[in-house]
Amino acid sequence: MSVTLILIPAALAAATAISAAGGIGALSQFGRDDETESTGAAVESGPRPIEVRTRMKDPDLLGDALRDIGATGVTFDGDALSAVVEGVELTMTRSEDGVWAAHFVREDGRELAEGDAAELVARLDAAYALRVQQTVAARIRERAASAGFELVSESRDDDDTVTMVLDVKDYA
Repeated sequence: MSVTLILIPAALAAATAISAAGGIGALSQFGRDDETESTGAAVESGPRPIEVRTRMKDPDLLGDALRDIGATGVTFDGDALSAVVEGVELTMTRSEDGVWAAHFVREDGRELAEGDAAELVARLDAAYALRVQQTVAARIRERAASAGFELVSESRDDDDTVTMVLDVKDYA
């Protein structure tokens, strides 16, 4: 008897990066457009930060994923992480339930387009999903024998899908 495990590729994770409400979706802009004071004068509010709630939880994998997409200056400080990705200052804070929220502000002070933020999150999510996949595959390799399985074969497709075939050890 054999068991085949297929680990979902990063490409599928990226496709859902902005579509799931509440998980990684919830892309919204915070801040003000020009406001009118009681005097009727318009007030320039400056760039509006964009915040995205993510499904990413592991800070080590998140840091690795950020570096994978070219982030520099990745630093951790408790429940906060910061980095710079392609001229965008990224600050991430971890909520009580362990989920990271990302805050984007362009280094040049101009407003970051929502589409650009969504694309950046999709790339980060895909890199994170690939890191998770690699970690899970490593655990399966390490633990297969002690769980009564033998790893017979492992392959990786062009889209980074990992397929592992495990045989159940015969103890008869």
